[in-house]
Formats: sequence, structure tokens, C-alpha cells
Amino acid sequence: MYLRPMVPAVYESYLIAAQPLRERFGFFQATIERLFCPTQVLPRYPSWQPFQGLVEASVLGSVRLAKVATAACVVRRRPEDIGRLSEAAYLIKFQTKGEASWSQRNREVRLRPGDFVVCSVAEPYRLEFVGDYEMPVLALSAETMRRLTPDPDRFIGVRMGAEDADCGLLSGFVTQVASKMQRLSEPMIARVEANVLDLLGAVLSVRGRARRPSAQQLIGQIKVYVARHVRNARLSATMIAAAFGMSTRRVHALFETEPLSLGRYIRQLRVHECRRALHEGLCLTMSLTEVALEWGFYDLSHMTRCFRAEFGMTPGEVRVRVEPVRALQVDGAAG
Repeated sequence: MYLRPMVPAVYESYLIAAQPLRERFGFFQATIERLFCPTQVLPRYPSWQPFQGLVEASVLGSVRLAKVATAACVVRRRPEDIGRLSEAAYLIKFQTKGEASWSQRNREVRLRPGDFVVCSVAEPYRLEFVGDYEMPVLALSAETMRRLTPDPDRFIGVRMGAEDADCGLLSGFVTQVASKMQRLSEPMIARVEANVLDLLGAVLSVRGRARRPSAQQLIGQIKVYVARHVRNARLSATMIAAAFGMSTRRVHALFETEPLSLGRYIRQLRVHECRRALHEGLCLTMSLTEVALEWGFYDLSHMTRCFRAEFGMTPGEVRVRVEPVRALQVDGAAG
């Protein structure tokens, strides 16, 4: 059985608020391990604020459905945690309230209400909630997932967006079930399980048959990804290849038909965005070295070389030109 031992047979609510203040967070972490798998949970809420939350869990035939709602935190499945679970399972995480950042296999997914993502507990992952949130989670055995789709791992790191009708239908149904699982009668449980698995299988089937994007579509998607991660010093063909499930050779080959190679495209976007930030006075309180590191350059000399090659001037010269103008604008606004 893929579930943790000592779990409720049908339904149980874990009232975090009913625990002593100092024990609430530890109770929450122990509950998550008990229901799913060993993880590290780190708080991300103010130290003076009592930890709040609720965990509900119910068995729906061969799957488990839990609803987790707490204050901001980070959940990490570490390599040392994996050896503590004998059988791999999959978690389908549905974002109902709040936002989350999820990463596995160097793929990053931003989840908003209505989105969901497939997660494998057989590998490390990281899930960060930036504020209060609510997330129904489906736990399925590897065997169950393979009955739904022959290659479940291909969906790891793919955001299933609420804007897609089929994903939105599944997300909405699971959310409704999670809100009513306490009142579900036993005759309904088998029907609910069948409906959940049918919908999930249909979504994965549609995604599995989806037509592969053209080279130009891939280039466009990669450029969007580069724009979102342009400040990350680790941004490279390796990082992009991991995010898109392709080889680094394939990534470089895609840009052979473009005016700029991938490396030059990243540098050009980086220096243009950095210059825009300097022009708009967004870095006035930062040293140029801090600006260079903030925008993903190795150091100040690296940023200076890139600026001079692109604009014929250094970032210091840009700042000298901009600061008097900003000062006049501020003085004018104050007057």
C-alpha cells in the first residue's frame, strides 16, 4: 500500500488550532508525514504569529484525498527523505486559494487558484506557499497512475492550468469533493473515486496526445521562460533543457535559425532590462556590484563588458546620466 500507516479509515480532521501553541507546527509536519511521505516543513510566517491551519483527509477507494490549509510555509522532499518510503507514489496538488511555487527535476511551476500539478514522491521536490493557502491533494499509487497513463513522469513539472476547460473541470470537481468529503456516504465513495480517476485519466490522455509544438513555438516558449528567469545567474541552456524536457544540444539547435545564439540572446535581454531598471531609478539604493548580481551577471566587470559591447558605455556612465534627471523629477514633484 502506498499510503502511510496509521491513517483514518474514511475521514478525519486534524485540528491544528486545537493543539498547544508551541506544538502546532510540529503537529502539522507530523500529520503531513503521516498522510503522505517524509518531508521537511519550514515556516514562512512571522514568528510572533500563531501557526494556523487545518488538514482533512479521506479515503476514496484506492486513492486518498486530503485538504491542507495553513499559513505560509515551505515543504521540501529531500534525498534523505526518499529512503524512508518503500514505494513510490504520485501526488496531484490542486491550488484552491493563494499561490505556490513548485519545483521538481529543475522545472519550476507557479500555481494559482484552479491550477494543479503532478508530483512524484520518488524524487526530491520543493513547494513554497507565499501566504495563506488551501490545497486539496490526491495521493495515488504508482500502479494506479500507470493504469491512467503509461508514462506518468512525462507530466512532472507541467502546469495544468485552470484556463483549460478539461483541467478546470477536474480541478473544480476535486475542490467540490474536498469541501464535502466529510459528508460523503459510503455508497457515494466508489462513484466519486471512479469519477475522479476517469477525469484525471482523460486529462492526462488529452495531454499525452497533444501535438508537439513547432520549432518556432518552442523558441517563443523558451524566450518567455528566459524573460521570467533573466535575473537568475543559473539561467543557461542546461536550465532551459531541464525545464522543457529536452537536451541542451536541442536547445542550442533551435537558436541556430535566430539572429542571436541563446547565450547572446540572454545577455542582450539582461543588459536591456538592467539598463531599463537604471533609467527608471529602480536601483538607486544599490551599488553597481549589487546591481550586477541582482541581474544575473557574474560580477561588475562582466556587466560592464556586456554594457560596453551593447551600448558603447558603462553602467556607471548610465547611472551618472540618470541620477541628475531623477533628482530634478523628484524636486519638481515635491515643488
